[in-house]
Amino acid sequence: MIHDLDKQIQIWLAALASEWGCSIDEVPIYLPVDEIEDRLTNYPVICSILSPATLEFDEFSKVARKCWALGGRFDLIRFGEFIGKGQLAADAIKELIRNFPSDDEQTIRRIDTFVEQAVKLGYSTPKGSPDRAGAALLASVLLTSLYPKRFADFRQSRWIKFAGKFNYQSTPSGAMNYGEKLIWTGRFVSDFSKTMTFQRYWPQGEPSWVIAGICWYGPEPPKPQVEFASGEEIRSFPEGAEKRRLHLIRERNRIVVSMAKELAVKSDPSLKCEVCGFSYVEKYGEHGRAFIEAHHRQPIASLKPGSQTRVEDISLICANCHRMVHRGDRTLTIEELRIKLKG
Repeated sequence: MIHDLDKQIQIWLAALASEWGCSIDEVPIYLPVDEIEDRLTNYPVICSILSPATLEFDEFSKVARKCWALGGRFDLIRFGEFIGKGQLAADAIKELIRNFPSDDEQTIRRIDTFVEQAVKLGYSTPKGSPDRAGAALLASVLLTSLYPKRFADFRQSRWIKFAGKFNYQSTPSGAMNYGEKLIWTGRFVSDFSKTMTFQRYWPQGEPSWVIAGICWYGPEPPKPQVEFASGEEIRSFPEGAEKRRLHLIRERNRIVVSMAKELAVKSDPSLKCEVCGFSYVEKYGEHGRAFIEAHHRQPIASLKPGSQTRVEDISLICANCHRMVHRGDRTLTIEELRIKLKG
């Protein structure tokens, strides 16, 4: 099945390349980078504050509102109603994530129970009809933040269309409950992430968050608003290929930077500057959560053909230190700036 899925992904990328007038290698760079970056930025933060024992409910509410998956007009209205129930909503979340089961049968029951609780706590239309799809979306955001190997943020119609593009078998039926649908989505995402094509073009980032970002635009994403240079144009100017390569590397760096932040938040939610130790969240509270600047240890202009930025090539530093690194005729190394700071 993985081999067949991989072949279908290649066919899909080739079709997009033909439609957009670019190479296959360029298509993944211009797929929904912003959607992917949003997940790589926000989901690790949600994970850090979703402790079943000490759920930071107010902070969760603020961060969750930033997630694009929950950003639909009616989704935010329902979410606001749910959050407005205070302790009842917090208890429902705690009950969902506490000692989360590993087997499918108990997982399905746990998710479906949460969906029904969320309906009672605000996920319903003004006329009183239950919005179980919205409640399931909230459950999926909670679960993919905590258990990205098993779940992805879930919009049923989006995943069915996306999986159908690759002739993926066993799409969810209307008879399935939401617990079963979320499990199906997790399996599809897992299979997608195992393909050689995915691993080649999206090596960084939590796979379920990356694939959810790609899926959000669907199987027929709009052509990016960029000027694709033809092969003839690049060959006509000696510097053309190099400039184009640097541009594409910069685009991909956005995902690598998000991945660096994701890993850093997991080990240190305060995201301290690697030079001076300053933390925006410690200084500015919630307003500064997950904020830090990225410094490329190796200047992009110095990269050789074929080079790609790795997570370990990124340093996370505060704005002050970032300015000091680049001040003067020569960019300082992180180590040199630390020495200057110590005086």
